[in-house]
Amino acid sequence: MHELNELDHQLTLAINGSDSLFWDNLMYTVTDTFSWTVVIITLLLIIFKNNSWKEAVMIYVTIALLIFVADRICSGMVKPMVARWRPTQDPQLMYLVDVVRDYRGGRFGFFSGHACNTMCVAVFLSWLFRSPKVTATLIFWSLTTTFTRLYLGVHYLGDVTVGFIIGAILGCLFYWVMEGFVHPHIGMKHYISEQFTSTGYMRSDMDTFMGIIFFNYICVLIFSMTLGIG
Repeated sequence: MHELNELDHQLTLAINGSDSLFWDNLMYTVTDTFSWTVVIITLLLIIFKNNSWKEAVMIYVTIALLIFVADRICSGMVKPMVARWRPTQDPQLMYLVDVVRDYRGGRFGFFSGHACNTMCVAVFLSWLFRSPKVTATLIFWSLTTTFTRLYLGVHYLGDVTVGFIIGAILGCLFYWVMEGFVHPHIGMKHYISEQFTSTGYMRSDMDTFMGIIFFNYICVLIFSMTLGIG
């Protein structure tokens, strides 16, 4: 266990930080939920457009409950119970960590809430949309936003790995529960069309959603370069 913990420390320090103001700005911006506001609004509109209002409300409520439960399990239960220091707060490691903008997070970091929340949403939406391209995009989004936590030194690699696993489990569980309550209106549509996914979402809307995600990345890149110049 000691050897595994040491390896976790070494890998985290290897990923943490850089001498680049651009990368510091980029990682700090990507980790901020506010920077994804346009993507969130687009997601809500696409869900509303492709479902009846009752189904849309059911999906909104389920996603909200999913994020709430994931956060409570992480921050409300596991973090205070395990009490594993964040790298930026660990007395043995905190002076070796490259800190960006004095951001150190809370005291405890196991497991990562960012990893859990982003992965549970990515998995839930993957089941909901049933689009391989969207699934790949959502997993990419979860991985990149969570990588920022390692770069900023507020989580160990082990923290985010466990967060991913628990998030994936919760995403599957909540979708299956929701599907059971609204059967057969959401999960059992079984569309066979070039215009729709099997669950009834327009493929053009899926392309729009992916486009907004990657456009958001471009905006974040430009914003980070602007900060670097400033």
